Amino acid sequence: MPAIGVFLGLALGLLAGGQLDNLVHVRLRWLPLLLLAAAARFGLDAALAAGAIPDGLRLWLVLATYILLTIMLLANRGLPGLTAAALGTAANGIAIVANGGWMPVWQPSLAAAGFDPNALHSNFHRMLVGPVDAGFFAHGGPLVDIIPIPIPIVQSVASVGDLMLGAGLAFFVFAALVRAPLLVSVSIPTDRAAERLAGGARQKDALGNPYVRLATNGAFSAMWLGQVVSSLGDRVHQVALVFLVARATDNSPLALGLAFAAMTIPSFLVGPLAGALVDRWDRKRVMVGSDLVRAGIVGFIPVASGLNIGLVFGLVFVLAAVSSFFRPARSAALPQVVPGEDLLTANSAMWIADTVSDMVGYGLGGLFVAFLGSSLALAFWIDGASYLASAALVAAVAIPPVIRATAHRNGGSEREAGDAAEATSIRNEMAEGWRFLRAETVLFATTVQAAIAEYGLGALTALSPLLVASLALGSTDAPTAYGLFEMAIGVGLVGGGVVLGGLAARLPKGPAIIAAFTAFGIILFALAAAGSLPVALALAAAFGLANATFVVPSQTLFQQRTPGEMLGRVVAIRLAIVSVVLAVAMATSGALAQALGVRPVLAVCGLLTAATGLAGLAVRPIRSA
Repeated sequence: MPAIGVFLGLALGLLAGGQLDNLVHVRLRWLPLLLLAAAARFGLDAALAAGAIPDGLRLWLVLATYILLTIMLLANRGLPGLTAAALGTAANGIAIVANGGWMPVWQPSLAAAGFDPNALHSNFHRMLVGPVDAGFFAHGGPLVDIIPIPIPIVQSVASVGDLMLGAGLAFFVFAALVRAPLLVSVSIPTDRAAERLAGGARQKDALGNPYVRLATNGAFSAMWLGQVVSSLGDRVHQVALVFLVARATDNSPLALGLAFAAMTIPSFLVGPLAGALVDRWDRKRVMVGSDLVRAGIVGFIPVASGLNIGLVFGLVFVLAAVSSFFRPARSAALPQVVPGEDLLTANSAMWIADTVSDMVGYGLGGLFVAFLGSSLALAFWIDGASYLASAALVAAVAIPPVIRATAHRNGGSEREAGDAAEATSIRNEMAEGWRFLRAETVLFATTVQAAIAEYGLGALTALSPLLVASLALGSTDAPTAYGLFEMAIGVGLVGGGVVLGGLAARLPKGPAIIAAFTAFGIILFALAAAGSLPVALALAAAFGLANATFVVPSQTLFQQRTPGEMLGRVVAIRLAIVSVVLAVAMATSGALAQALGVRPVLAVCGLLTAATGLAGLAVRPIRSA
């Protein structure tokens, strides 16, 4: 994975107009020790694989090498990607030390990746067999090589640490290639000066791309990677949750609807309060704390499922409630770490992080459900580890504090900000956020539009496992087909995010939102009539493209039109409004499908969504936004 990350960073950096000679100008702290640690790390791995290290020295050499490399990478955490590389190195080191100097490979993952499950061809690895129990965790649990990658050329079994290390190195190398060149002395020879100026011109072109600028932003890259890691874990556990509930309730549509409703109800019960508190609290601490709490909750879900399936619904509810704090905090923090000109692109990049996770995570989730069997709990524990990694990445980000207005308006009166922080109640601050949203025509109109159309999304979310299962081919089991369906949506989401980010400066947001809602409904109606899995997958990709085309511009409009000191509560109120409809859709669509059938319910929802999109043409502020 590290080699793949470096290669990917080099390839993308050169394609973006970067220069190889920029690598030698990167300023690294403690460079000799960092190079020594990196050489020792890769040399040790090679020596271990060759069996050249005595067993008595094995553990101590691993411990010293991995500690030194982690410390050196953390010393340079201000550079893009190196925080993730440090965390990945530490995670692998913990797993190897826990096993006396060997990295375990979990046998079921080896089989899922397409390898002989009874053979290892390396002195660096050991086979980890048996159930997911206390012994499994004693050997490193979710940190060992456990993620199957059955893709030709890169076929392997990777650890969470491998993925983080590879992603971090890719970010670092890419940012190094496209970085602005250092100022040079005027005494250099004329031909060298001309060459450097030409390189600077090419560099300026590279940094003119908003995605390239974001990749060189260390704070944003850490937040983005944290989002990727936690989202990947979420997708794996969500697929596992669907089939955990389905197995426990004999494939009840009502139970699935209730499970998805439990994910959304907290957004409107807790969301407005969470948004108001986020505007008062340190947003970085909110995100880190939310990730830590969510790690504990998701890790307990498989334990609760063995006691009572009702406890699972309760834990999913609490998990979503904690997420109601994280989402507005992240949305409100984003304008503090990226310049305004790159805000839409930053939102697109965050959206791409989620949707790449859809493509990869749902596919892995389908594989996990298909081969884990009685070890299904592992999917949830991997998600818990991903939350811990996200918390560590966000903790390394420097997020400037929000400077509240010198006067605080509440019901027409003005008070000094210092007095307002104490005297203004949470309830009044929530009401102030609502009044702002209600008075902002564009934001309120798009919120109403989204809330109505959200019913179609909720119905598809709750019913798609059953729809896809009915279309699964003879050679495709239901979990794998569901994973492919979600991956297809992810392909469309990534495509939409990339296109939107590139068009940031000239995209008419209002017309894009209207067109996307209309297309969303038409595609949903077509899905209801789909007669084969390939057709459903193609429509799912189009559905993802339409989804990205209304979510990203809508989110950017909120960030651009809302004052920073109230952005958390305004975003939370909007999320609460649409989540009410989403929760109702998930709960009622399951009951309706049980009475009328899955396809009729989806068809009616598609028509309703398309009508909502077309209704936006009647609202002039949306058309001109």
